Parts: sequence; C-alpha cells; structure tokens
Amino acid sequence: MNNPFRKKTSTADYSSMVRSARTRQRKHMTHWWQWALVAVVVLLVAGGGFGVWAYFHLQGEVQIPISRVKKPTDQRKPFNALLVGTDSRAGLTKKQQLKLGANAVPGRRADTIILAHVDPVADQITMVQFPRDLYVHIHGRGRDKINSAIEPGGPNNLVATITDLTGLTINHYVQVNLDGFRELVNAIGGVDICVPEKIPFDTHTGLEVTKAGMIHFGGDEALRFVRAREVFANGDFTRIQNQQRFLQAAVAKGTQKSTLLNPARVAGIYRAVGNSLRIDDTTTLRDATRLAQRFRSFDPKHYEAYTAPNLGAKQITLSSGAISDIVAADPKGMHVMFRAIAENTSPAAADGVPNVDPTTIRVAVLNGTFTPGAAQTAGDELRAATTTSTGGINITTVANANSFDHRKTLIRYRAGAKAKAELIAAAIPGAKVEAGKTSPGVDVVVIVGKHFKTKKIVQLIPIPLPKPAAPPPVCQKQGALGHGP
Repeated sequence: MNNPFRKKTSTADYSSMVRSARTRQRKHMTHWWQWALVAVVVLLVAGGGFGVWAYFHLQGEVQIPISRVKKPTDQRKPFNALLVGTDSRAGLTKKQQLKLGANAVPGRRADTIILAHVDPVADQITMVQFPRDLYVHIHGRGRDKINSAIEPGGPNNLVATITDLTGLTINHYVQVNLDGFRELVNAIGGVDICVPEKIPFDTHTGLEVTKAGMIHFGGDEALRFVRAREVFANGDFTRIQNQQRFLQAAVAKGTQKSTLLNPARVAGIYRAVGNSLRIDDTTTLRDATRLAQRFRSFDPKHYEAYTAPNLGAKQITLSSGAISDIVAADPKGMHVMFRAIAENTSPAAADGVPNVDPTTIRVAVLNGTFTPGAAQTAGDELRAATTTSTGGINITTVANANSFDHRKTLIRYRAGAKAKAELIAAAIPGAKVEAGKTSPGVDVVVIVGKHFKTKKIVQLIPIPLPKPAAPPPVCQKQGALGHGP
C-alpha cells in the first residue's frame, strides 16, 4: 500500500505551478491555519461533554489578564477580536520540530495576527491579516516587525501595538501556539479529508500525498496540510480552501458521539485546550465559542477578508548595520481601511476605486504637450501613483500623441475596460475619460495634457474566497467528509 505521506528528495511533476500576480502578493499573508485551530478548539470545548466543574476549571486555566482589552458593553453592537497564533515551540521536541519543518527558535513571535470586526446584527465579518514582517511602531519601543510586539511585554503589548496602529479598541483576545493544532487533531483520533489530486513533496512543510482520495491526517500530517501553499498553483487561495475543509471535518469528527463518549479523547481535548489556548480574562470560553461558530462557513455574502495595506517586501539597514527583510506599511491605506472598519462599513467600498488589480492594466502614455519627455515623466508618476501591494500598472507604450495642444489630460479606454480606466482616472484628478479605440494589447490610453498631475490611490481589495463545490468522483465513492465548507 502506498504511503500518502512518503517523502522524496525531489519534487514530482505538478500542473499549473505558475502563481498569479494576486498569489504573489499574498506570499506575506499570515498563517490562517492557526485561526482554524482556534475555531476547532473552542467549538470542541462547547460540545466536548465537559462537566460544569471541568468547564470552569479549564476557563480559569486559559484566561490571562490583558488590561488593554475592553469588554464590550453591548453584545448587539459591533466588536473587535484579536486572533493570534504564536510560533512558540513549547511542547515540541527537537525531533518533532525537525520533522515538521519548524526549526528551533527561542522565545515566541506572533506570526499570525488577525483582526476580526464582527457586526452581530448584520451577521457581517471583516477580517484583516497583518503580515508578520510588517514594519510598524511597536508600543513602547520604536519601529520593528509586528510579530515581535508580543515579546517583551506579552499579549498586552501586542494589543497596545494593534490599538495604536488601527485606532480600534480590542474587545476579545484569543491566542494559540504551534503545538496546539497537532495535539488537538491527535486527541480526536485524526481527521479524514478529501484530497482530489496528488500533492508533490513540499520542501517547506514536508507534505506529500501520493494517492488522491480520502486521506486520514494525524496531527503531524494535518499541520503540514493546513500550512502548505508553495506546491499549489493558486498558493494561499488553495491553502484557505484546505483550511476551510479541515475546519469543517475536524469539528464534525470532534462532536461525534464516538468522540464525546470516549473518555480518553475528551481528556485529550481538555489537555490540548489547556496547553494551547489563551484568552483574555474578560472573554469566557462561551464567548470564544460564539466567535468561532461564526467562522464555520466563510460565506462571501457575510464575510470579507483583507491583508493589512502594505507596499510590499523591502530591505532596510538596521542600526547594527545588518540587512533586514520587511514588509513596508502603507499608512494612507491603513487610515482608509481602519476608518471604514470603525464606521462599520466595507473597506473595499471606502477606497473610492474599482477592485481591479493594477498589474492587469496595460497603458499607453502619449505626450499631448510641447514639453519634451512629458510622456516618460508622466508614465513614471502614474506608475508610482497606482502601485499597490500587488504591483503597478503595465506601461506598454511611451510616445507622442497626434497633437500637442492638450491642456486637459485625456483617458481613453477600449470596450470592456471601463473599470480599469476609472482606476487610472482616480490617480489623475481632473482628467477627461471617454470610451474609444486603442492599439492592440492596450486597455487604456493616457494623453498627457499641460496640467497633468497625479494623486496616490488607495486600493483595498478583499482576498478572494473559494466557493463550495461538490466532491470530486475520487472522493464520492469513499464519502465526502472534509470536502467543501
């Protein structure tokens, strides 16, 4: 029998390995699997068959004082929860760390930081992920990567940093560690997931599935599965989909009678929760359960997810002279995003531009003035004004226009490219926009006028969410547990 987790030293062939521009943007996204752990943990506690004494004893064990967390005064009003996953290796032996691709690192960092804004009445959730290398002001000690905010100072310092950065009050705090996921999956006896295609060996996590179909994942394999993204053509998109399916399957397995009536498994769940979960002392396990239940289905009608506005990866020189890789923050984008969240509105609707990836826009810039080099200068300014964390527009042509008496800049777009033209227009105040013909391979033509000027745009595009789908034939005959949210 083939071992679905057999390791090899080389990767197997795999179709469609080229990432899209949107996937490349998400390479700095945080690890959603750790929030999946939070949801699994608290949901299993809710249905775990614990007695009253055990429930409150466990609650007292996982609660920690965090003075910067403010308990909501009205359960019907919108609230903010900070969901944190640390990279603490506590509980993992050196052998396990090596086996799971989690190198020995002292201390802890908050490698998963997700702000969840919840409107209970509208049943609407807005989640913002903070890239772990986002370079921001850390409360009490100057600029550094955001994942370092938890040490020293603990969760209270991390909450203070997020509050300073966003201007939002944090009402709930939930934290898990690296070992908690594998411990919980082992406690419920593993989880069966539909894997419709073979997965080649992933050098980052050690995941490999050599036979498609229903696969049984123990704790170690499950940790690899929900962390993996590099081997998938759609990167984080596929990883999010895998995590959704795993969350559903784990909750289904953990709440079965065979689990709840098994004293050993219930005790294992209890230990996993006590070892891995931490919540603030004003948040109860019941509060955490209610929060987790909102994430059992990622319905795009009620759910938006974003990455905190940033300008992409950069290198900086530290005071010590060392070179550090960071993700540069976008203060203007953050202001728009978190003001919208504070006002309980969608960030995507607050930025004032269409949800179009700038890297998909092909632009010809033509000089419509008597100033030599105006098109080249305008093109450079336009690219800078429209560059977001996904990248910038593609300027395919820089040339002269047919006439040089243009006072106002003209934006002309081909059929079907109106939204792209509107994004360009947002970066050129006062420009005239019209439909018309363009050269082959060009979406938008910008004829530079005498009074050409640019304005930096803010663009907040939700992360695309996978849609539920019927299980593939390879899993239907075996049972479709774990396929589709």
